[in-house]
Amino acid sequence: MLPSTDSRSDSYRIPKHEVSVQVALRGGEPEDLTVFLHPRAASHAGAERPSELLLNDDPFLTVKATDGTVRFINKCAIAWVTVALELEMSGRCDSERQLAMDRCTPIDVTLDDGRIFVGEVSVLLPRGAARLQDYLNGAQQFFEVRDARAAHFVNRDRVVVVNATE
Repeated sequence: MLPSTDSRSDSYRIPKHEVSVQVALRGGEPEDLTVFLHPRAASHAGAERPSELLLNDDPFLTVKATDGTVRFINKCAIAWVTVALELEMSGRCDSERQLAMDRCTPIDVTLDDGRIFVGEVSVLLPRGAARLQDYLNGAQQFFEVRDARAAHFVNRDRVVVVNATE
């Protein structure tokens, strides 16, 4: 017998916000998809940010395609994800935003498919380990390159070269 889909099962659903992102899998063309964000983040006040989906320990990212189908994408297969900058920056306090802006380094990043991202990275690391090289050698699978309109989360495994443009 199949489980019931009555209103009691709806009580177990967690409300989430749907956010549009662009995702490119390695060797593929970018695709417009939707991700699901918790209204409350686990590590800070406010809603979950798109970056937190990429930087958590879950190996798969849940997305919805434009035709409504739900997919589970292995994060290792993602070359990059782009999200509107205001969605990534929303909920950050003024001091957090200012700190991120004060420690920006302009770069361009070339990926193995030839795509180039030009922007800035916020090197928010402890004193003595706050070089661009330290940031690029970090443990996270993705790092953020920010331009005036978008935050691009680039998979370190897809990067061929990074140029500091200062």
